[in-house]
Amino acid sequence: MSENNTTNALFNVTMPDSVDNALQNLTDKPTQSIGQTISDIWYIVFGGISNYAEKKKIKYAHSLEQFQQELASSVSNIPPEKQLEPSLQTTAQALENSKYCLEEKELRDMFTSLISNSMNVDFSKDVHPSFAEIIKQMSPLDAEIIKIFKNSPTNGFPLCRYEITENVGYRILLENVFLRHSQTDLSTVSLSISSLVRLGLLKTTYEDYLLGKDLYSAFTKHPWFNMLQQNFPDKTVSIQKGIVLLTPLGRSFTRVCIPD
Repeated sequence: MSENNTTNALFNVTMPDSVDNALQNLTDKPTQSIGQTISDIWYIVFGGISNYAEKKKIKYAHSLEQFQQELASSVSNIPPEKQLEPSLQTTAQALENSKYCLEEKELRDMFTSLISNSMNVDFSKDVHPSFAEIIKQMSPLDAEIIKIFKNSPTNGFPLCRYEITENVGYRILLENVFLRHSQTDLSTVSLSISSLVRLGLLKTTYEDYLLGKDLYSAFTKHPWFNMLQQNFPDKTVSIQKGIVLLTPLGRSFTRVCIPD
């Protein structure tokens, strides 16, 4: 015997009538004494999820509305004589990837800048189709850190790694130590620097360092350095000086995707 299919709204899937009716019987106020208990358990298991999802949908809808308004405002500020037809490749990818980042203002701002600047002749030579995918893979902290580099010196910022001497050579305790961000957890910042290097926006080197008095003194005065000295009292904790700077791709990215 064939069964008609119905759609269950909770799961957004198509179910046979027999299954759908069974669910209805469970969640209604059945006459059986166990019905209320099952109904209560059903709400505990699935009701909380539904409520959470509803709150997320409302928040997402608000973020989407903000994104639309911000994008419209940014595009309207382009002088008419500098306006370009939007590139389907850049704009479509940016809008698609932005779906996953709308609730993070730092990332939403980057998508807004990317889309609007791709329609501005002043930025056309710096726009690259990969930028949308790069933003999608960034965390809010990544976005905050790359902003620091927008107007950075061409020779970059000081960077270091914390090391201890061993019987043979040295051991790295923490690399990519960067102090230009207010985040005090240096390991979190180190991870972001590494991620931005992986994305091709930054490059680091420990084969060279910046010249200048006291450029690296803050690294040995930082609480992390003191903590490492306490954790390794029988070892010599030192720093290896380095540099972190924008790649050519990073220079174009910061110009196009980071608002002034």
